[in-house]
Amino acid sequence: MKNSIYIILFLVAGILVSCVKFPDPSPGPVKPADKITMGDAKVSDTFSWSTSKSVEVTITGLPTIVTVKSTLSISLQDGTRLYSLFHNMSQDLQLKIIVPSETTSLTLKYGSMVYNLKVIGNKAEFSFIPNITEETEVP
Repeated sequence: MKNSIYIILFLVAGILVSCVKFPDPSPGPVKPADKITMGDAKVSDTFSWSTSKSVEVTITGLPTIVTVKSTLSISLQDGTRLYSLFHNMSQDLQLKIIVPSETTSLTLKYGSMVYNLKVIGNKAEFSFIPNITEETEVP
């Protein structure tokens, strides 16, 4: 019996302590001096509002005796195709494409070959001519 009285007193005390009135969380009305308008926004003169840019893609062909043709496509890193055509590998190609302004690289596919093109200064270059370096053997 004595234990049940202590339990009841403990529960009543817990209920009374938990009934606390909290202050209203709303901050009240906003003062006119605290309002910020679009005229107050400061943007650097060098900031570009454009969300896209033009990239000049230059492709240097590989002179071949036999005609080699396949589908050439240029796409973003996420797979969004920007350009596609049936291209002769021995021909040079220069084109301008519009890409999102944050683009730093493009994916070029020619047949089953896949290449990564870096966009530097709004230009991307690719050559089908392989870069072969000679290695000399020292005896």
